[in-house]
Amino acid sequence: MSHPAAKRIVGLYQDRADDWIRDRGAVLHHGDGGLDEAAWLDRFVDGLPPAASILDVGCGSGWPIGAALLERGFKVMGLDASPALIAHAQATLPTGVWATADMREPLPNLLFDGVLAWHSLFHLSPEEQQRVLPELARCVSDGGRLMFTSGPAHGETIGVWRGEPLYHASLDPEAYRALLTDAGLTIDGDGAKTGVWLARRAFLSAK
Repeated sequence: MSHPAAKRIVGLYQDRADDWIRDRGAVLHHGDGGLDEAAWLDRFVDGLPPAASILDVGCGSGWPIGAALLERGFKVMGLDASPALIAHAQATLPTGVWATADMREPLPNLLFDGVLAWHSLFHLSPEEQQRVLPELARCVSDGGRLMFTSGPAHGETIGVWRGEPLYHASLDPEAYRALLTDAGLTIDGDGAKTGVWLARRAFLSAK
C-alpha cells in the first residue's frame, strides 16, 4: 500500500496552484542544482520534423516545458489533473491545446511524435506507473520518442514542499527497461544513471 501522500498529489497541486506557478518559474533549469532541462529538451526534440506533435503529460501550468516547445514551433497538447494549472496554461499559452485529465485514466487515442512526462510520472505509485507507462508508449508514433524522469531505485520517497508532504515513487531500472522494451521502444542512454529515460520507436520499414 502506498503512502497516504500519494492520494494527495492532485489536490496538493490544485490547492497550491499559485504557489507552484511561482516556485516552478518560467525558465528552463540549466543544471543549477538539478537536471539540465534545456539540454534534455534539446535531446528530446533532436531530429523531430518541423511542427511535430508533442503530448506533455502532467504539464502543470505549461511553463516552462510546454512554452519552450511551443516557441520552437511544435504542436503541443498538455494534460494535467489540476484544473487551476490548466486554466493558467490556457490563459498564458493560447497556441497550445490544454486539457484537464488524470494520467491514470486512458490517454487520447492519438499518436504523437513525442510524449513527455517530465517530473510527473514519478508522482504515481509504483503500481500505477506499471499501468501508465505502457499507455504513454502507446501514444508514440513510428519514429517518435518518449521521455520521462524517475528516481534511482524501486521505492517511495516523501519530500516536503511548502510544509506539505510531497510523494514520489519509482520502479527498479530493470522494470523500466522491460516495460519500454515490451512496448516496442529502444532505449537511448542509461536512465538509471541520469534519472531521465529517453526511448524511441523505430520507423516501420517500407514494404
